[in-house]
Amino acid sequence: MPEQKEGTLPLQHKRVLVTRTRDQASVLSEKLRSLGALPVEFPTIRIVPPHDWSALDSALRCLYGEGNRSYDWLIFTSANGVKLCLERLQTLGYEPQALSNVRVATIGPATAATLAQYGVKTNLVPDEYIAEEVATALIKDVYKRGTLIAGQRILLARAAEARKVLVTELQEAGAIVDDVAAYHTLPVAADDEHGRAVLQLLRQHQLEILTFTSSSTVRNFLVWLNHCTQDSPALADELATILAHTTIASIGPITSQTARELGLHVDIEAQEFTIDGLVQAIVQVERGIKI
Repeated sequence: MPEQKEGTLPLQHKRVLVTRTRDQASVLSEKLRSLGALPVEFPTIRIVPPHDWSALDSALRCLYGEGNRSYDWLIFTSANGVKLCLERLQTLGYEPQALSNVRVATIGPATAATLAQYGVKTNLVPDEYIAEEVATALIKDVYKRGTLIAGQRILLARAAEARKVLVTELQEAGAIVDDVAAYHTLPVAADDEHGRAVLQLLRQHQLEILTFTSSSTVRNFLVWLNHCTQDSPALADELATILAHTTIASIGPITSQTARELGLHVDIEAQEFTIDGLVQAIVQVERGIKI
């Protein structure tokens, strides 16, 4: 993104809420800050490892020819899944770079870039970065290479709370899918100190834009908000009115759908379902450009 003079920064003095996990928030915050915005980081989800590693460990060992099964494909739908799985592989004594007998698919370029940090090559990234397109692209890739999707064994390592559409579409095509929880996403605590500051900013109408980068960030933001207002119907009404007049920006159609189903409006939706795409969409709207 080109550097601009301070006087022409498109998001000058705009206070923007960033709800990504603590480890990932800085990337979005830095991009917003470079455009003049004042990012407010409030991670609404916490990433925690499985309570029991046995299912994931068993599946990961099979990637290296151990255990009672093998896999044709390994699918990651988030950078969090990559980090949890590949660090677990190292804990188990395996080298991620030695993953050579399995094809790897990721939901988008950011996830693929995280894999590359561990020396693992991504074989497939769909044109659109949503679960439905991962299934479509994988099925096409299998047929293009002269094999059948029926009977292909696929390991899907992701959040326990993830949508089931990817599993369903692959299974309906005949694939054998092991959907294994690599981590859990939990909501932020109701008494989180950052949350108290965010609540105050909301009530003072000092948050101009709220950004959501996944369905989990939306759901858990509203879970936190409900906890904050459960003993005060008046506060709940006040915040509902404020949210109705606050700009909400979403990284893509699935996140937007979740937001709308939960009663929020969506003003901005990225055309490219990435952090860069989200920032670009916000800038375009602020400049009065239709997207």
